[in-house]
Amino acid sequence: MKRRTMYYATRSGRRRRGGNGARRWLLAAVCAGLALYIGLAMGLGTWAHDALLSLRAPEENEISDGEQPAPAPETGAEITETVAFPAIEMYALGVEGFADEQEADYNASLYAARGGAGFVLEEGGEYAVLLAAYDSLEAAQNVAQNLQDEENVPAAVRTLAADGVELKITAQASRIDGIRDAFSIWQQTVQMLGDLWQDVDAGLCSLTQAVDRIEDQRGKLEETAQAAFSDALIEGATPALQGLYTVLQGTIADMEEIVSNPPEFVLEVSAQIKYTGIKSLTEYQSYVESLKTQGTSS
Repeated sequence: MKRRTMYYATRSGRRRRGGNGARRWLLAAVCAGLALYIGLAMGLGTWAHDALLSLRAPEENEISDGEQPAPAPETGAEITETVAFPAIEMYALGVEGFADEQEADYNASLYAARGGAGFVLEEGGEYAVLLAAYDSLEAAQNVAQNLQDEENVPAAVRTLAADGVELKITAQASRIDGIRDAFSIWQQTVQMLGDLWQDVDAGLCSLTQAVDRIEDQRGKLEETAQAAFSDALIEGATPALQGLYTVLQGTIADMEEIVSNPPEFVLEVSAQIKYTGIKSLTEYQSYVESLKTQGTSS
């Protein structure tokens, strides 16, 4: 039993030695194959990578030999651009032929008490009292005829017009866009005032609703005007740009007056809305005329 045990122990030992040799040979073969595979794979991968790079379209920030990169625009850099403001035309209904300002003021107060604008306009030494402004010439003429026929008021229609102007402005692009936006909202404001007094007169809008609409529009106009015409821009601006800012500020102040001291009666708010709209138009008209005189616009 002792020998048998030793025999089996010896055979067992031989088997282990023989198995390790085979396994070592197999492991070596596997490692060699793996190394060959990795080498081929890396070579193939490098070739494929280079081939793809040669076919890939160049990116925007890549520059070929001999080309110079385009200079990037500086943040906040100023540009010079021509800004066009369109022509404006409306039709004012009024009573004309007053010899002096005192007579015109007296009649203006009478018409305002009846819901008219009561805006006194001086021209060539004579005075007129404007009552309302309309988009349509036909509408203004029809009301003038009714006043003549029914109330014996010698009303006439005159055109409130301002030609289109172009201003060459040097500023940041965002500021120039802001000036365009501010003028556009001012136009919308004048249109809103014209629509609002007609809604009030037709009973479609209460006094409170009218004041709320004025406040909303005033806020929009003030916000855009302040953003475009900040102190930094106005201080170095041309008189032409300053004049436009003054027109917008005048409209804002007149609307603020209505909101801060709301009238007690519908006729009063109607008269104030009409007055504000006409005043804004006439001030812009005077502004455009001053540009022509100075030769500022083109």
